[in-house]
Amino acid sequence: MKILIVGATGVVGRHVIPRLLERGHEVRALVRTRDQATQLQRLDVQVYSGDILVSDTLSPAVSGAECVIHLATAIPRNLDRGDWTMNDRIRREGTRNLLVCAAESSTRRYIQQSIIMLYGDYGNTIVDESASLQPSPYIRSAFDMEQQVRESNIEWCILRGGYFYGPSTGAEDAWRELARSAKLQIPANSGAFVSLVHVIDMSRAVVAAAEEAKPGSIYNVVDDRPVSYGELYNFLARQIGAPDPEVNQIEAPSLGCSNNRIKADLGWHPLFPSFRSGLVW
Repeated sequence: MKILIVGATGVVGRHVIPRLLERGHEVRALVRTRDQATQLQRLDVQVYSGDILVSDTLSPAVSGAECVIHLATAIPRNLDRGDWTMNDRIRREGTRNLLVCAAESSTRRYIQQSIIMLYGDYGNTIVDESASLQPSPYIRSAFDMEQQVRESNIEWCILRGGYFYGPSTGAEDAWRELARSAKLQIPANSGAFVSLVHVIDMSRAVVAAAEEAKPGSIYNVVDDRPVSYGELYNFLARQIGAPDPEVNQIEAPSLGCSNNRIKADLGWHPLFPSFRSGLVW
């Protein structure tokens, strides 16, 4: 299958490309810089210069592609104080540009990376894909992105990924740095859930969806067991011999998600069933 990846050099894209190539697919990538192009050409990836925010540059890359995978993001390093403007534009304007171009090129399949955080706070309830979405203002663009995809006429699939960790994500490094400096704090509701997914497992889900997902499908891509902040942060601290984290006065949203649907439909199972096998020190 001829597959175009937008966001090919991102955290997930770098893991998706070798898996697609290994399975015999013809992989294309949309890139913005010469360095990105050179890096991908070494892997026998067909490289097209363009920008998801500049619609006129998309057509050559999309033309003839049987599947388009949208993995592009611009997540700020500082989630609380960072500038989300570019990420919002990619989710809204970029997605619109890519969908229009894919439709005009008669692309058959479209895979959209999204986020489970759209569900909001569900307390102790473990939610599946039928749960209603309650996006907070700073991720409203992800809701708008999904809506555009759902309203399109392409055979789409949406993958709602959990909190990424693993190679190149920087998640573990940030947690451990905070733990070493005694700044890793457990929220007041220490039993609040978080659903994680190793970036390798996320990439495997993208490949499975590109090959097998039914049109109009939505999947939570998370590991097998939601974990509480208290359990996760205490594990991280003890793993490196840091002091046990203190409990602060701020509560965190609680969201535990089920991965039963993607297991049943696509035969996907995480290589890292929980953080205990995925967090290597």
